[in-house]
Amino acid sequence: FTRSLLAGVSVNVLLDDGRTRLAEARLDSELTHLVLHVPHAQPPVSLRCIESVATGEAAAVDATLGMPVRRRSMLSECSATLIIQGGQFLTFVFDSSRTREYFEVCLKVVILASGRQAPE
Repeated sequence: FTRSLLAGVSVNVLLDDGRTRLAEARLDSELTHLVLHVPHAQPPVSLRCIESVATGEAAAVDATLGMPVRRRSMLSECSATLIIQGGQFLTFVFDSSRTREYFEVCLKVVILASGRQAPE
């Protein structure tokens, strides 16, 4: 997983308007930041700033996200939302719940290896 993420993997990112956009996600060479390559993307996300990885509808229920209602309704068992310090979030949408689960578990291991406690 880490090797693939260093090379870059294609992911679908949920936009604020409910559409998804194909992007490339990579880990930087120091294994400290998740970098998305997509026009108008947010800056790299420090793995240490990821507070949790909320999956599917659990992310929609979490009132602390500050996520727009319309966007919350788009979440499913095939989505994983990174909860980032400062009230930010980043949602990935996968083809299946199994693929989402694989991404979620592996990302938690990478975050743990980066020196931060594993997100919930």
